[in-house]
Amino acid sequence: MTSFNTLFNRMFQEKSRTVYLIFLIQVFASFCFTIFAAFSLHGDFNVVNDTAKEAINPIIGSLAIFASIVLVTSFPANFIYWIVSSIRNEKINRSQTWRLIPISDNKFLLSNFGTAFLSYIWLEILEFVIVAITALPLFLSSGEIKTALGHANWKIDAQSCWQMLGALVLIILLGYAWYAIVTLLNLSSRSIIDFLPNGSNKFLIFVVRVITIVVVIWLLGYAGNALIGATNQILSLNISENMGMGPVLIQFLVFDAVLTLIDIFLLNKFVEAKQN
Repeated sequence: MTSFNTLFNRMFQEKSRTVYLIFLIQVFASFCFTIFAAFSLHGDFNVVNDTAKEAINPIIGSLAIFASIVLVTSFPANFIYWIVSSIRNEKINRSQTWRLIPISDNKFLLSNFGTAFLSYIWLEILEFVIVAITALPLFLSSGEIKTALGHANWKIDAQSCWQMLGALVLIILLGYAWYAIVTLLNLSSRSIIDFLPNGSNKFLIFVVRVITIVVVIWLLGYAGNALIGATNQILSLNISENMGMGPVLIQFLVFDAVLTLIDIFLLNKFVEAKQN
């Protein structure tokens, strides 16, 4: 039997190639936009704080613009990664080469989902590092930014830390749920096509997809309310009553576990692997 760590490392190496490709495209596009922005400003880079205006070095200003563009392009880059990684997950689930690896189906699925999400975290880390490195010179050299940061009201208590930790765990569970739902949709559709007559499978596939869409909408709304509640408490905003992260995390954990069990059942009983 192949160990879980060996399979996990192999899958992560495979999926990290997608991360590097998306990241390099993002950096190259950001560099091109930065050149265009620098020429548009004609080297006139300024930091404005209230009524104060401070001129900054063109190189430092260009680096700051680059950091801003990388931050903005991270949203479409992350969205593209989620789509590409979901497709990649389903190819692995049905790949004869991967399925022939001697390991249990539950470990196989957990490794597939886990490496996809870990690769996403790696993409986030790469983006954060390059933004931090290119934005740091501006923060170190600008007196107006130091003044603004010095006047900021930083309030962090134990409750806020727990809310931030809960929000982070919820995001992880939500990311796992995304991959589990996509796999459930793919495996159930494939099972219906393979085992039911053509006259009835189209209707059942339509029903499964409608139910899946409803579940995804509910999932996003429920998770969004929880994250908004946590953000309100962290920022000391009284926009809505905080709903508490503990019950939400437990519910999402149970939800993910149920989806995983269904995926394992479908993968093991109804879905045949195919040649690459």
